[in-house]
Amino acid sequence: MAYLKEDGSPDIERINSLPLREYMDAMGGLTQEQVQEYLSKLPIDESDEPVRAVLVDYPMGVDAEEVINNIGKKYGISD
Repeated sequence: MAYLKEDGSPDIERINSLPLREYMDAMGGLTQEQVQEYLSKLPIDESDEPVRAVLVDYPMGVDAEEVINNIGKKYGISD
């Protein structure tokens, strides 16, 4: 039995309420696109998927030594 809504999207609440064996059968009956939709709609703390890194093109963070030196100069603590 497919656990889909009328529009063909997975019925997440219904699938999540199934016992483990039925849950596995239901997930096995979904297409790859339906599985991706299911995973994308789960709250972040309910996903069984591993965390995926997001790569960005810009540097992140700050130079801690530079920040400490600037704070020291501002408040007359260091040279």
